[in-house]
Amino acid sequence: MTLILYTPATDFPDLEVKIAYGLARVAIEAGYEPVIVPNGGFYGIKMEGDIAKLNNTFNILAKRILSSYYIPLNTPGITGRSASTIQVEDSESFDIGIFSTILEIAEHKKSETFCRHNVKDKVSNVLGFTASATTGVLCKRDGLDITFYQGQPRRPTEPRGICKTCALLALLGMWYASFIFSVADKEVIVIPIPNQELTGYKLQEIFALQHQVRKQWFSQNIPQILIPLVFLFKIPSSADILKGFDLFVAVLSRQQGYHVDGIFLIEIEHYLDYIRQTSFNIATIDRLLMNEAYKALNELNNSIYYRRADSLLKFARLYVQETSTNNWTNLLYLETTNYLLKEVGMIPPNIIENKALQSLARTLRYFIRERKYGYTDDIRNARKDSRNFEETIAKMLRESRLRLEQKEKIHLPTDEEIKEIFRLANEDFESTKFALVMLAFSFPSRSEEEVEQE
Repeated sequence: MTLILYTPATDFPDLEVKIAYGLARVAIEAGYEPVIVPNGGFYGIKMEGDIAKLNNTFNILAKRILSSYYIPLNTPGITGRSASTIQVEDSESFDIGIFSTILEIAEHKKSETFCRHNVKDKVSNVLGFTASATTGVLCKRDGLDITFYQGQPRRPTEPRGICKTCALLALLGMWYASFIFSVADKEVIVIPIPNQELTGYKLQEIFALQHQVRKQWFSQNIPQILIPLVFLFKIPSSADILKGFDLFVAVLSRQQGYHVDGIFLIEIEHYLDYIRQTSFNIATIDRLLMNEAYKALNELNNSIYYRRADSLLKFARLYVQETSTNNWTNLLYLETTNYLLKEVGMIPPNIIENKALQSLARTLRYFIRERKYGYTDDIRNARKDSRNFEETIAKMLRESRLRLEQKEKIHLPTDEEIKEIFRLANEDFESTKFALVMLAFSFPSRSEEEVEQE
């Protein structure tokens, strides 16, 4: 028979999905093929199955892996005091039948649990109020879908915990479908939030993927806003598996118990597109992390996630400054530059691929390698209603000719190429100067490199 179980609509997106994953895990253990169906605030878990078999499976699971006081202590957010409240005793029995009806979505009363299940056993010091299951109420403000909270969030009313059945299912969902790792002295929990029906096969992928990062440790003190990007970078195979998901990220620290330092609910489509496009995009992040170039990484994050074109030019300059050494000027991978120009800058291909523009970028690159950024800064800040763009190029060319006379190995564009660049700037000023600066901060193409080595 077709069976549908419903999560309790607690108003906590991470708690809801953990309970959903927990129910799905029980269904898989019972030999069923569950489908998780998002319903805007709660989930339905649909399967061809029998509630009695689910109950039997869940009670066996609970007694097998949740009967020890010590097991929950391995879970971020659970302390010695709270672990005792969710230890399963041999005499206890739990009924999944409480999820067979949709509960009314209404304001909580103080006498109610978050889940509104009318049961005797309540868990008041874990999962309902601590970060191990939920970290706050998320909302969307000013059109942004990322919200950051300092400290422990508070609610207008404070129902007393959740029922023990929901608590145990949330633990199962957390263990099998969330990604838990450390960043310096912080514990990070990442859980995928599905935006579409989640089949048994996709569930198995999620359950398998989470083992790749479980208990990994990042020694660097990565800024919190960058954790989602770094997390996805570490598992590039996630680009296909996590398509169609949002990510809920909780950052915890130990301060007389667990303290919620920050929570994020983010869309990851742009991140996944960046990661899957080319291996050079992944190598760029790796280079930034190796050099702890967090200013540049933050601008890259703004460029990818928010599609902020103004952050791109800041990123290019910071990337070169923060990853170069005294003996080597490191430039952007050209493949990454071309991706960012197209996808973030929305620069037309006829400008990116223009030979005259690439020729002038080659000249500008000479000065960047000399750590002389004045020309690129002046071009970046030039306005169409002034002569700054033309005057900066003319000044740069005068110095280039002087250096060429001094036997410096520097490329000079032809007069026809300069005319072509001014024509482009007249047609699309912002795109022209944007592409010119980005290409100048990038490694040359293979054909340019061969010419430079002659």
